[in-house]
Amino acid sequence: MDLVKAEDMLRALGKVLDFQDLEPVDIVICGAMALLMRGMVNRSTRDIDSLGLVEERKGVMILRKPLFSAELRAAVERVGNLYGEGKNWLSSAAIVLHEDTVLPPDIITESEARKFGERLTVRVCSRQHLVFLKLWGAINRGEPDIGDLRDMGVSEREAREAAAWCLDQDPDALPRIVTVLEVIGHGETARRLGKGA
Repeated sequence: MDLVKAEDMLRALGKVLDFQDLEPVDIVICGAMALLMRGMVNRSTRDIDSLGLVEERKGVMILRKPLFSAELRAAVERVGNLYGEGKNWLSSAAIVLHEDTVLPPDIITESEARKFGERLTVRVCSRQHLVFLKLWGAINRGEPDIGDLRDMGVSEREAREAAAWCLDQDPDALPRIVTVLEVIGHGETARRLGKGA
């Protein structure tokens, strides 16, 4: 799935939500499609990673796990079948991040909101948070996250801040963080981290 197709599918999903008068959907996305939508990489991906659904509670926006209603799942499947992408093109696999990490508290407010019709809002994670999540992915699964970090041209400051966030999630991850930082061209940051252990 490339950027053009993904945006066409999101527009189609917005139209389905509008036509069927379904509940509005406000979703945060991460992963390769978020990088594509921000112009940070140039590769295709198999799906759009939903990090969570945004809800307002007592005037505060919160990010809850990406658990889709039956109506939303049906609408997603309808669009996926129309475009030959099946029912999992809008993925909730990133739900694991709610269980493995404490997501940054400003992840909603720092995202870029895009509207697809009246009832679909897609919030694209900020560059900073994408670096955090890509480094977390890289230390836990390797590729394609390492390649994405290379393509993003991560700065020394970004690498340092992402490493600190990953260490907050898992202090035992230091050796893997050091290895990834070395691979993506931040050997000096990796050496400083290693000496601080």
